[in-house]
Amino acid sequence: MPDGAFEYNPRKPEETILYGVIVEHLETFLARQRHASIPFRNLSSEFRDYLTCGVAEHGFLRLHCDDCGRDRVLPFSCKRRGVCPSCGGRRMSDTAAHLVERVFPWVPTRQWVLSLPFKLRYRMAYDSELMTETHQTNIKEN
Repeated sequence: MPDGAFEYNPRKPEETILYGVIVEHLETFLARQRHASIPFRNLSSEFRDYLTCGVAEHGFLRLHCDDCGRDRVLPFSCKRRGVCPSCGGRRMSDTAAHLVERVFPWVPTRQWVLSLPFKLRYRMAYDSELMTETHQTNIKEN
């Protein structure tokens, strides 16, 4: 491989702390969530998909280079953004690149930062009416 060439190093999600915690506690967590007052849609599939993400035993693509004759196994990804740090990070990076390259150069933009007390932030996370009201007030004042 030439100097400065990119070398792919496959990640090993099964060796991470997050993966271990989810494997060990997923069933207990999901059992408790079924009885919780706050419904979490697609929670089970989000976690289960994460457990298969990047693990070759759950599916992969075989890549072959005709020039050097090397084969590479590329495990499938879950493409979820809720739990999986790899897929969530990739999506975040792709979105940022899209905005920087295709949106911001052509559209006038303005950014405001609204800092709120923690208690209000947590309440707004579950109260869409309060969130809307706060957002509209902030827009009127700026």
